[in-house]
Amino acid sequence: MFIQLRDQSLKFWAAQGRTQRIALIALVVAGAAAIVAFVVWASTPQYVTAFSGLTEADAGSIVEQLQADGTTYQLAEDGQILVPAADVYEVRLRMATLGLPEDGAPGYELFSSNTLGMTDFLQRVNYQRAIEGELERTIKTLDPIQAVRVHLVQPERTLLTGDQQPTTASITVDLRPGQNLASGQVRAITHLVASAVEGLQPEHVVVVDATGRLLTAEGGTLGADASDVSDARRYAESQYAAQVQAKVNQLLDQTLGPNKSVVQASVELDWTERQILDQAIDPDQTSLRSQQVLTETYSGDGTVLGGIPGALTNLPPAAVTDTVTDTTASALYQRYEITDNWEMTSTATTSTIPAGQIARISLSVLVDSVTDTAQLDTLRNAISAAAGISTTRGDTIAVETLPFDRTYFEAQTAELESSANLDLYLQIGMAVGGVLLLIGLLWYISRLLANVRLASAEAWAVMQPAQAALAAAGGAGMPLPRPEGGEATLPAPNMLPAQVAAASARVTQQMRAEDEQIHKTLQRMADENPATVAEIIHLWLSEDEKKNG
Repeated sequence: MFIQLRDQSLKFWAAQGRTQRIALIALVVAGAAAIVAFVVWASTPQYVTAFSGLTEADAGSIVEQLQADGTTYQLAEDGQILVPAADVYEVRLRMATLGLPEDGAPGYELFSSNTLGMTDFLQRVNYQRAIEGELERTIKTLDPIQAVRVHLVQPERTLLTGDQQPTTASITVDLRPGQNLASGQVRAITHLVASAVEGLQPEHVVVVDATGRLLTAEGGTLGADASDVSDARRYAESQYAAQVQAKVNQLLDQTLGPNKSVVQASVELDWTERQILDQAIDPDQTSLRSQQVLTETYSGDGTVLGGIPGALTNLPPAAVTDTVTDTTASALYQRYEITDNWEMTSTATTSTIPAGQIARISLSVLVDSVTDTAQLDTLRNAISAAAGISTTRGDTIAVETLPFDRTYFEAQTAELESSANLDLYLQIGMAVGGVLLLIGLLWYISRLLANVRLASAEAWAVMQPAQAALAAAGGAGMPLPRPEGGEATLPAPNMLPAQVAAASARVTQQMRAEDEQIHKTLQRMADENPATVAEIIHLWLSEDEKKNG
């Protein structure tokens, strides 16, 4: 079977022209490349992050161990170590058993080894190192902190308390890019360290960042409360400014389209708490404030009453009642006086203005290539209303037009599109390559089958002259199948030997010119295509069995 396929392949290759051979070679090469690319893509493992944020020492140790274990890995630009997704958990567990990564300074594992024969001084030093290492590991778990170092100073104990020097600590933190420590977090770190070290007070802890900036106030954490208040106020102002920016951005995005404007807002809040007393007087409404009543009564003994002439005319007629009797009767004097004080109605209102009121808003807006003055005025009015700008309060707003530089944005968009197109082209190429490979294989198999059928037909064509000569010499005989579907006859088995010899002689004479060519062809066919000859013989035998059966 394999020999026949090889022979047919060589024959097929010899029958092709130069152009057909080049096309066939290109097809086979493209199919092989597609198969190789598909196998490589299918067998390439997916890499995920196993370790990140490592120091150079830890990264080198982990890479060395991975190389020793024969585990494939990749190194990212930001210091990450990538391993196949199927091995990530196994690699982490294996590295953890080896103590990698080491997480900076050692902790209480310093006392895991044998300490027999160690002096008391070395014991104290190791204890201090262990505390420093454990504190570094704990502080490093905070999100903004990338690396940390802790140094403790623990003076020796003295007999007198007054001579005892305080325990101090200094902490250096390396923050992640774009991160910052709030005063509350700094105070939490100082209290954490002070609570973990015996005899350490929070005011004796100093925290410094990697740039040398002192994060704790003078004297430790003193003044941290005021810093917290200041941070809270700045945060509130930034949040309010962010709300103003969001409102204006939403307005401009719906009006001009996305990425057509830039908005920046600054808000100042008044943190002074005020109480206001408002007193209003209504002149149309009066009320009685006070009233005085004066009553006088006098009784005489019959003498003539006297006094200053004209005094009666100065007294209120309704308030004084005078009684004068004759000189012979008893005298009686009575006086009744009422004084009313009236006031206008007044209302007093006390109101409290809480802290955090808006003191001033500053808003700046840049729009992309808006040259119409009327449109700019419309945008300015709409933005002022959306942001709550008040000119009486002293708010400022600036709306200007400027052509935006979109070179970087267009370059990034083109790069993303190119990457997406490249992936799409690779997928299409792989699919087309697979289809072409399948078509080529089907075409090759069909050509092999056609060549087999053609070779069989050629073998039958070579046998036809001899078959016809035998039939003419011997008359009717055994039928012989032909490729065209007709029948030929071989000499009948009941012929006499003399007749057979005579027929053979006639055949030899008639086919003298063709006999040698036929025999050569049969010999070559038997040598090159023994399977075809065997098939012909098998057909003869099967036909004979059918006749006899």
